Amino acid sequence: MPILVRLFGAAAILAASAGQAWAAKPPPMLPPVPFEAGPEEFVTRLTTDVPQNRVLNQMEIGARAFWRADYPQAKPALDDAMMRIDAVFADSDNAAKARKLWYDEGSKDFKGEPYERAMAFLYRGLIYLHDGDYENARASFRRGLMQDAFAEEDQNRSDFAVLLYLDAWASHLNGDKDLRDETLVQLKKLRPSFGGFGEKDDTLVWLETGQGPRKLGDGASHSFFVYRRGKPILENQAQVMLGAAALQAYPMEDVFYQASTRGGREIDKILEGKAQFKAVTGGVGSFLADTTVALQDSSALSGGGQFGDAVAAVGVLSGVLLIVSSSAKPQADVRTWSSLPDTIHVLTLASGGKPQDLQARFLKAGLPVADKPIRCEIDENHKQLCLVRAH
Repeated sequence: MPILVRLFGAAAILAASAGQAWAAKPPPMLPPVPFEAGPEEFVTRLTTDVPQNRVLNQMEIGARAFWRADYPQAKPALDDAMMRIDAVFADSDNAAKARKLWYDEGSKDFKGEPYERAMAFLYRGLIYLHDGDYENARASFRRGLMQDAFAEEDQNRSDFAVLLYLDAWASHLNGDKDLRDETLVQLKKLRPSFGGFGEKDDTLVWLETGQGPRKLGDGASHSFFVYRRGKPILENQAQVMLGAAALQAYPMEDVFYQASTRGGREIDKILEGKAQFKAVTGGVGSFLADTTVALQDSSALSGGGQFGDAVAAVGVLSGVLLIVSSSAKPQADVRTWSSLPDTIHVLTLASGGKPQDLQARFLKAGLPVADKPIRCEIDENHKQLCLVRAH
């Protein structure tokens, strides 16, 4: 076969291969669903959306059903998402092999960024708390901490403070004081101003403000994505009104901070699923830093004839590959769990198992902006979980 024909054939094959890579984009974005909406749209999407979005849709169903107190719907949705996350991001040899395969061939299947995976385990753990199953709650919170620690195989330590807080709270409710105190020592390193629990505290008040992080495509052809704080942020502080008394809730976690860092290192951008870090850390704008709760940096990307025709063919081949490769840039995957909050605030009380009539007061820059009732539910052990979100 003449060399010219062979080279043009190679050009065609390589061009087709590169074209296939170019075509492998994330699934198309579906219309946004309002932050405060229920799970119905995402239930429909389980049967109409592409299979690659199953985990994302289950996360949305789980959180939105949770905030409607529809735990029978929230549990299986979160369990399914967690099972599929664990298949790739568990601490086992089989999961490590699955990660290799997933990164190479199936990364368009949504499994979430580390903070999103951690939040799936967090909400499931809260449901275990609601059910009075403190040991499974603690196990779920610890699995969430592991998701934060993976951080794209860098194995950075976890700095997801609210998961440590919930781990300690589950031990407290279960009477495991040694485990509680060990975890509180770890938490103190991240939140030095947190004072711990009262020995008789039996009620957790969980308050969420703001809307969660946004992923935005950036760069040439949106080849990478960056994080921006959710908007609008109409409130950034929370109080619990107990009669005439206003009790300040502690701002335990900035979800945007968790999204925009890995192990305390600030992300510059995420390209092809891998975080690129800024050279200097500490520049992340955190609401917690503005409320005297310090976040600790934890810095751990030409002749004639047949020969002349061959040279010309090589030139054509190079040109084809240059054109195709310039079009084959990865497109940023900006799919995101849209019902997460911006900030999580917490407070514990000693109620003696008596029902509580509590109100939340949300503030911005110290000024009240809204009051909302807090939903409190008592488990079979007379412990209470009280929930409210600003939206």
